[in-house]
Amino acid sequence: MVERVIIDTDPGVDDLAAIYLALASPELRVEALTTVYGNIEVGTATHNALSLLELAGRTDIPVYRGASKPLIRQPYFAKHIHGNNGFGGVEAPSPTVSEASEFAAMEIVRRCNEAPNEITILALGPVTNVALALSIDPSLAEKVKRIIVMGGAVRVAGNYSPVASFNLASDPEAARVMYESGAPIVQVGLDVCTKVRISQENLDRIRVTNTRPGAFLLEAAEFRRKAYIAAKQSSETETGVYFNDVPAVAYALWPELFEVQSAFVSIETAGERTAGQTVVEFTGQWGHSEHNTSILMDVDGESVAKRFAERISTLETQYVEPYK
Repeated sequence: MVERVIIDTDPGVDDLAAIYLALASPELRVEALTTVYGNIEVGTATHNALSLLELAGRTDIPVYRGASKPLIRQPYFAKHIHGNNGFGGVEAPSPTVSEASEFAAMEIVRRCNEAPNEITILALGPVTNVALALSIDPSLAEKVKRIIVMGGAVRVAGNYSPVASFNLASDPEAARVMYESGAPIVQVGLDVCTKVRISQENLDRIRVTNTRPGAFLLEAAEFRRKAYIAAKQSSETETGVYFNDVPAVAYALWPELFEVQSAFVSIETAGERTAGQTVVEFTGQWGHSEHNTSILMDVDGESVAKRFAERISTLETQYVEPYK
């Protein structure tokens, strides 16, 4: 059965990789991209979403612009990881179609109301759009099939602070709204993202197919690889690259490759140094007997990486002219 998905995204090199995995997978039907600030400003994110669809020959998928800032905080961008344009400085072709006129949160509400319990939201960036949608229509929590969110850190360090992941720390208040909404949530955090390394061998599998989307992704990934080394999240001797958003899409495709554990998750909003932390209660210590989140705790990273490379290699037929 094909799963209908809306991808909420801030492209972003790892978003690029994850979206291309979704587009290359017949198990998923990507119905819309909604954009949000995060890795870069929302205007750039929207342009990037249109451009990556252009490269993949999927301009039939609409793009809706979303939030430009957190609910109450100032935005923080990750250009040191993704470059000023989000794609590591690699120039994508100008899109031939424009963004849709509706706002992202309103479009999420509309689509989930028109198809209750049929649409999955893949939240790959800060979750401000999701929180706004849930605030506009609280019953959305009962109408969305599930929200697969890339964020959180349970037994590993964060990548925004020692305890918090970038996406959730970018807008802790929005994350709290989402986790407390009652919607079915799957947390794809750094506990599994740090275990999915796309090895040089798998990158070479993509390279030899010589497709437009694959070639673009590989060039953008080189900036990310060097940025991880500079940020001391990777070493000079380590080959390959990490695309943190890929496991979120991979779970939608191959849940058997993941170890899942349910728990009650709260989001810290008041801590001076801990805002955005996923506070996880496994044993009901605070009286939460009902769990609100399915947390991915482990993964067969090698299998995910191999399947990712295989799928990306099929995204488009071989091209002759360069994409630049």
